[in-house]
Amino acid sequence: MTITIKGAPRKFDQSQLKQRQAGYHHMYRNTAQCCTPVHDEIAFGFLTKVIELNNAGYTLSSKYPISTSPMSYHAHMVKPDSVQVVELEAIDERVKQEYIDELQSELTEYRELLRLQLLEKAELAEQKKIADKKAKLNAEVQKEIDDAFGIQVVVPE
Repeated sequence: MTITIKGAPRKFDQSQLKQRQAGYHHMYRNTAQCCTPVHDEIAFGFLTKVIELNNAGYTLSSKYPISTSPMSYHAHMVKPDSVQVVELEAIDERVKQEYIDELQSELTEYRELLRLQLLEKAELAEQKKIADKKAKLNAEVQKEIDDAFGIQVVVPE
């Protein structure tokens, strides 16, 4: 088995990171992650929570339905921009760390493959050296035998 390394580990690419972060920003803004659920069993408690959150900068989300079933009042409220900025910064940092970890893992994998490839090369060189030494020794022994007894039987005429 011959170990062959194809390619090289990827390098850190700021545009790749920005693209990944943009994807997570899109997901954040288009899912319930940018919202806070509001739930209460009593209408008064539910409305009180909605008013409190509204005063804190939250707005009712038009993406999700408001449930007014008896004993189950539920709505989603979009977080204020100040909260979203903090959460998006945390997401950016997490995505960056995941990207760095991915690149580090790839680098470690390539380093291990190179180590194995170099070990294999050294072992093959050592085996060749031993085989060459054995062939040289066999040639010397054969020459000594030839010198001692000759190559063919000598028949006098």
